Amino acid sequence: MRPPSPYARFAPHVILFVAFVLRIANLTGESLWRDEVDTVRFAFEPLGNILANFTATGFNGPLYHLAVRAWLTLGGINDFALRYFSLACGVILVALVYVLGTRMFGRPAGLAAMWLAAIAPILIWYGGEGKMYSLQPMLLALALYALLNAIADVQAPVATVQSKIQNRKSKIWWTVFILATSFSFYVQLLSPLFLAVAVTFFAAMWPQSKRHIVGFLIALAFLTLPYAPLALWQLPTLVQGGNIGHIFYPLDVIALTLASNWTVGLDGRAPLLNLPAPDVLVMLARYAVFALLALLIAYGLAESARHARADAEERTRFKLQLATLAWLLLPTLFVFIASTRLPIFQPRYVLWSAPALYLLAGAALARLRSDVRLGQLASTLALMVLSTVSLSGLISQVINPIRPDLRGASAFISSAARPGDVIVFQIPYGRHGYEYYAQRVGAQIGATQIIEAPYTNYGMSEEEVEATLLPAIGTASRVWLYETEPAMWDQRGVVRSWFDAALTLLNRREFRGVSVGLYEPVR
Repeated sequence: MRPPSPYARFAPHVILFVAFVLRIANLTGESLWRDEVDTVRFAFEPLGNILANFTATGFNGPLYHLAVRAWLTLGGINDFALRYFSLACGVILVALVYVLGTRMFGRPAGLAAMWLAAIAPILIWYGGEGKMYSLQPMLLALALYALLNAIADVQAPVATVQSKIQNRKSKIWWTVFILATSFSFYVQLLSPLFLAVAVTFFAAMWPQSKRHIVGFLIALAFLTLPYAPLALWQLPTLVQGGNIGHIFYPLDVIALTLASNWTVGLDGRAPLLNLPAPDVLVMLARYAVFALLALLIAYGLAESARHARADAEERTRFKLQLATLAWLLLPTLFVFIASTRLPIFQPRYVLWSAPALYLLAGAALARLRSDVRLGQLASTLALMVLSTVSLSGLISQVINPIRPDLRGASAFISSAARPGDVIVFQIPYGRHGYEYYAQRVGAQIGATQIIEAPYTNYGMSEEEVEATLLPAIGTASRVWLYETEPAMWDQRGVVRSWFDAALTLLNRREFRGVSVGLYEPVR
């Protein structure tokens, strides 16, 4: 095999640097949203509470909060430090995509997959959010890489020094597999679905993995202990069914949502940015991208199957492609099946399957480059199209911010509030974002009175709202109404209507996703 050129050897470092730059460039461009504020709140609860959450029914991510607690204790409590933890995990994930792709499908495939992961808008988004959806994919990619290394063949007789070294390395990799998988269980509660993917990859390496079946079974046995506390409440909850706040999505909607997120990102106008085009044109552009990816992956699988007939190494690569396809599809299918009893689908819950898409595309691009006349040109053009689509989706995410501007709204109130003012929060949860940012600018939170607006979606009238709020406002001379995601609590806008009718509006400022009104009671 011809050694890689100096450029090829340097390419992974360049791509990794690009991944870092794309993730840090807009790291604090948007304020934290309520889930990220929750991360800080939960991370700095009493340590006993965090440890108790490891066995608490329905609690998601206690190990993540413990890790963030340690991280922010060192780096300080601020937006940049919180999100930088996710950024670091996201950059490591890009590196893991490269080593996984190289190990399974060869260096060209690894480089192509690494590039697609580096510029993927969805991975950049969650690589810049203070939640566990960057750490979890990193842990599971590491676990998969450790599994492949643990079952690597020993190429020498058992009695040789080389074999003993290989066996020692295999034990280390089994340990990494167990630890990374176990940690993932308590970083995101659906991570145990990875075990089905691990079994699929172990089977794909057969008969090479045959001699490691005892080690694999021991590893799975070790993994039952950390999963047991989760199983005690997850399985009965799933059997009983019910509703935990998520709606049921049909499988076709789930598939299209994930395909869109993993290729063009979260912005609804991508890949056409803000061009004045009808929605149907946007959808046609997306379907064209989906079709290109589907054709590439189908071509890669078909060509690998053809080569597998005559070559043992190609057979292994083909089986690994099938296992990667299972990684792409199985977690979402399992979540859908579970959702028929207990709706739990959210795109971020299966984000850890997204690297499988980039790996399959990388394998197909590498195959196209080497097998077809003018394949180098065709693969280059296909990679350019996919890159253009990803970068357009990334630009859309930046120029069309999504998260509510809690930072701007909180700064406005903090600068204008007076001692004795009352602040009414709709939804009540908005108070936590305000308190987080008010503390950052040194505002005296205790000088104002905080009131949580009532839940009106069960038919509460304006009279009932008045009976709830008026005694709470008391004799205050100024009252603020802080509204963010109000429909969750007040779809009919009853609270705002009462404020506008019963009080005098002095000032109103609109921020992205947040409305702040300053009122004076009529005496």
